[in-house]
Amino acid sequence: MSKVYRWAAALPVTAALLLGGCGEKTPTLSEDPIEQAASCGVIAAAAERQAAGIKGDLPVAAQERIFHYPLLAGSAGPSFDAAKADAVFKRMPKLFDTVVKGKWQTLQPTCATAFPATQIKTPTLPDAKLDGLLQCYVLVDFMRKALGGQGASYAEAANKYGVLGEKLDAKLSPALAKIGVKNGDALQAKRAEGLAAAAKLGPPPAVIDACEAKFG
Repeated sequence: MSKVYRWAAALPVTAALLLGGCGEKTPTLSEDPIEQAASCGVIAAAAERQAAGIKGDLPVAAQERIFHYPLLAGSAGPSFDAAKADAVFKRMPKLFDTVVKGKWQTLQPTCATAFPATQIKTPTLPDAKLDGLLQCYVLVDFMRKALGGQGASYAEAANKYGVLGEKLDAKLSPALAKIGVKNGDALQAKRAEGLAAAAKLGPPPAVIDACEAKFG
């Protein structure tokens, strides 16, 4: 999943800085959920690169904000659908040239409306401790795996999330066991529900900060 997304981190700064003025037409956002998420992910990648104004890999938080779009695509329902998220990851590189050749900046407000969770400034974790632990754990684990496939620049962040994930799991596993969820299909279903809910809390960097403050 994350390997096909490597292009986002490595997008040349010069390309992103030149994209805004070279389009000949105003693009529109597809109504297809996969195309829509992929297009908005591409726009987010271009915007992050433009804002950073640097060469090389994007900061971890910027990369995570881009990852939010495939995550949200897979979280449209009550349970996370990995196939949909993977489809967005794979589609983004193919859409990149088409999207950024247009006036991609004009679509930023449309993307914000289509994916309101990306605009949340201060995420609020669930009141129920079990729900909070679960959502934090699965989100951290998702980002650990995603960043782990992005190369050496993100290895430190992936390792950090591995440590945080172990801390969360040490609290989560006993709590799940108490309600009869220990392993197998029941556990996977619970995790899928948790990740879909976590995606809607807000941008992953902000959500994970809240998780660390509450449970880390």
